[in-house]
Amino acid sequence: MRFVSAAFLVVVLLTGCDLSFGQAPTQRAWEILEKEHDSHSTNERVNAVRALGQLPGNFHAVQLSEQAIADNKPDVRAAAALTLGRLGSRRSIPLLKEALKDKNTKVALAASSALVSVGDSSGYAIYRDVLVGKRKSGEGAVEEEKRLVKDPKAMTLMMVGVAAGFGPYTGYAWATFEVLSKDYAGPVRVEAAMKLATDRDPETELALVKAASNPNWKVRVAALDALAQQVDPRLIDTIATHLSDKKQAVRCAAAAGIIRMSSAKESEIQQQSSMLR
Repeated sequence: MRFVSAAFLVVVLLTGCDLSFGQAPTQRAWEILEKEHDSHSTNERVNAVRALGQLPGNFHAVQLSEQAIADNKPDVRAAAALTLGRLGSRRSIPLLKEALKDKNTKVALAASSALVSVGDSSGYAIYRDVLVGKRKSGEGAVEEEKRLVKDPKAMTLMMVGVAAGFGPYTGYAWATFEVLSKDYAGPVRVEAAMKLATDRDPETELALVKAASNPNWKVRVAALDALAQQVDPRLIDTIATHLSDKKQAVRCAAAAGIIRMSSAKESEIQQQSSMLR
């Protein structure tokens, strides 16, 4: 098998063939994310920024997220902060610390979560404030907790969300929690998709591919996110079919998945090439 792979690479190198598999889908994917990142719609900007969180180690994803943390809409700023945390961007710590001072509690909590994610202890301060009741506003965490206690459906949704990494006090959750809050059935399938993200069983892959075409667009987004974490370049063409989905959030999720998988493919080829030297 190694001999066959080596022979293939020799032929490719000698003939000057293009090694950039999936270049067209990757270019289109970036065009989609960049366009939606600058959309006039707040929700579309949130979706685009959230999708960037699928690209850890990607400098351009960090750049776009850092731009978004200065957005004039708090939902976008919160999504940007959480995405920077998911990207593990320590270079963004100064921006995240500045976001801790945001008048919108949602943004401040998102920034604190991100700081904790990148290993900066200053992110814990706001949690201490919430704990002792110092952090209060019309949109504050304390008021939100009171509302949840009075609203059984919202409480159930929050518990499901926490399990899936979507709860308003975990992970990259604020933006997604708001997206899910009008649907009390979809989150169950969303949770299932996210739980399967690290399962490499072929049957799981088939299930996620099928879920990516689910009538519920939230489930499609979750399935595409999970497929992206599988990092299987063979799925690029499958995911590319969702770049034309009627829902903008699905298009962004597909775009991020393609970029992530294309990067993995290029790294694999480069590694094999170095073995021949």
